[in-house]
Amino acid sequence: MAETGKRECLRRRWAAMGRGERLVLRAYFGLMRVIPESLAVALVRRRARTRPGEESADRAPERVARGMPRRPEGRVVWLHSIGPGDSTANLTLARALLGEAADLTCLVTTRTAEGQKVFARLAEESDGRVIVMLAPLDLYRATRRFLDHWRFDLAIYGEGDMWPNALRGLAAAGVPVALVNGQFNGRLGRLVGRRPGPGRWAMAHFDLLHVFRGECVEEAGNWVRPGCEVVHHPNLKMDAPAPRINDALLGEMRARWGDAPVFVCGSVADNEIDTLLDAFGRARQAVPGMKLILVPRWKEQGETIAATARARGWTVPRRAVEGLPGAEDPLFIADSYGEMGTWFAMAFGVFMGHTLFGGIGHNPYEAIARQRPILSGSITPLLPADYTYLVDVGLCRITPDAESIARGMIDYHQAMQEGDDRFAAFRAAQGFSHDLARRLLALITDRPG
Repeated sequence: MAETGKRECLRRRWAAMGRGERLVLRAYFGLMRVIPESLAVALVRRRARTRPGEESADRAPERVARGMPRRPEGRVVWLHSIGPGDSTANLTLARALLGEAADLTCLVTTRTAEGQKVFARLAEESDGRVIVMLAPLDLYRATRRFLDHWRFDLAIYGEGDMWPNALRGLAAAGVPVALVNGQFNGRLGRLVGRRPGPGRWAMAHFDLLHVFRGECVEEAGNWVRPGCEVVHHPNLKMDAPAPRINDALLGEMRARWGDAPVFVCGSVADNEIDTLLDAFGRARQAVPGMKLILVPRWKEQGETIAATARARGWTVPRRAVEGLPGAEDPLFIADSYGEMGTWFAMAFGVFMGHTLFGGIGHNPYEAIARQRPILSGSITPLLPADYTYLVDVGLCRITPDAESIARGMIDYHQAMQEGDDRFAAFRAAQGFSHDLARRLLALITDRPG
């Protein structure tokens, strides 16, 4: 009965489109039928030479659903995202789904080759329950081959990147479809708002929509079909596991620096160092004994950052050279990989690097998962919705210059001293990805047949 209602809603939404909108979609469907797969593979391989983070020449056949691994027995859920940022949310959800259903396999696809790296560890640890592929292009035959091969029990889109042939194929197969981490004041809103007719038709395919901003719950009513369940939970990236701590390293650092207040600047760019050192100098006047850890985005930056600091009169030991700082050293350059969780554990606050002077930013959720409030030089172009969200919930402050960064450092230290716990609501909400996973799995349970 529910499937009949969904098909009828899709038919009505198609009919409600403007004539020009239907013509555009029909032209799209026609074009996707005639593009040769050999041409698509050749173009992917060509693009891989100039944009290796987005494409992989060796894996180009995956873009036309060729060379796919065998479908495992049991239920298979498809989780799709675009790149590394979106994949962080789907990684959290995949962990929850696997924890809730022992017979489940997750096929994880991404639109970019770089996005695959997010799932590498989970795939290794999952004993074959996580399969990682590049998403096929929305060519008619490739999409049909992909869906016929995997016979999905559930499809989940992360934030957006919904394609017409895939949506049509899922609907024809009666596969429940969900969209998670949706935001109508972000990517999803831009995607459907650009062409409202096709946008409403696309949104009618979804059986569950997860939004993480309260105002999006009401807005969802303008887009989803009546039978779609709208779930309001925090951003899935907020439920990711905290980065690992090296207990031995943490113990050594604390033995050297004792209970001195420590601030961390993570993934910093070379052109940010002068500003950050200015801020640190100002903040240290108000917070005596304060220490600063500078973590470069690439460890090869270590000597350049050290030279900048030495020119300003600072003694600057480096992780790659001296190993660890001395008790009296106020600065430390952590030019190493895989130890960010330990540096965050040392800190009372974190500045996210590559956010000053037009920087594109980095994932802020590792610091948040470690329950450290963050400063950012801007709402970054890479993750604008994420940074805006964290500002709104009081876990991030925008600090575009040395004076405001220093003020942020001082305020975060004072809040820590006063026991001001801005992460209480965050802790209370943690684990919500499992509730969302159970709601998603209920779509399979409720599926006819």
